[in-house]
Amino acid sequence: MLLELKNLKKYFLLNKGLFDRKKTYVKAVDGINLVLKAGENLSLVGESGSGKTTVARLILKLYPSDEGSIFWEGQDVTHLREKEFLPYRRSVQMVFQDPYSSLDPRLPIRAIMKEAMTLDRLKYNSVKRVEERLEELLKAVNLPGSILDRYPHEFSGGERQRIAIARALVLNPKLLILDEAVSSLDVIIQEQLIKLLLSLQTEFNMTYLFISHNLRVVRKISHVIAVMVKGKIVEVGPTEKIFSNPLHPYTQQLLSAAFDYKVKQEQEIDLPSQGYLVDQGDGHFVLK
Repeated sequence: MLLELKNLKKYFLLNKGLFDRKKTYVKAVDGINLVLKAGENLSLVGESGSGKTTVARLILKLYPSDEGSIFWEGQDVTHLREKEFLPYRRSVQMVFQDPYSSLDPRLPIRAIMKEAMTLDRLKYNSVKRVEERLEELLKAVNLPGSILDRYPHEFSGGERQRIAIARALVLNPKLLILDEAVSSLDVIIQEQLIKLLLSLQTEFNMTYLFISHNLRVVRKISHVIAVMVKGKIVEVGPTEKIFSNPLHPYTQQLLSAAFDYKVKQEQEIDLPSQGYLVDQGDGHFVLK
């Protein structure tokens, strides 16, 4: 098992309860359980505000969790101190949604990519080794080494996202989190990046956690899909089972919006305050 989330929660305070008012919270992540196996791409899907990006930030420990545990290769990393956390930080990297804001406009590409190398100074301890690695990674994402002295504003959105992917690969991560990483690009560029990601997965032996609301893209890259709404995971299963036989009403609505999938009736999704995923067979689970 590569990554496991157990009863993970993150609530954000809306007001502090002044003048006898009760404190109110947004339950961004509300007790989710999720398992990610090595080499098995998992896509986390749902509408904007469902909690997908918060899950990613909890995994990266950009947010502290309020409850629950994060296990990495069987080790509980939820409360590791900074020095103990360093190997995990190297192993999990992220590519963000907006290629225009994820790269520092004041720095050339060489400096942007070298920043990641500060987490492994022993490996990148010479100018020659650094330059070799930079060119190797740019070649892997089909970009020439001659771009290293240019600045982000000189590139298209697709090229910037390739640079962001190359930067994320500097430390040879085992898990790459892609948060809507192709959603802002046109369809042809999306297709090119999906093919690139599948190629890189084989070359660098990575696993992907793909966060998206675009089911057409998700279908091309994921082995397993987890459907999220209102901070909860309501259905998990192999990709083709989710597409061919969605069980939860919310999953059915997502598919009806993206494809010509017929649902009997539009209905408000009213999640139970306490729910659990029930095994439907063949790795397919649905919230009850």
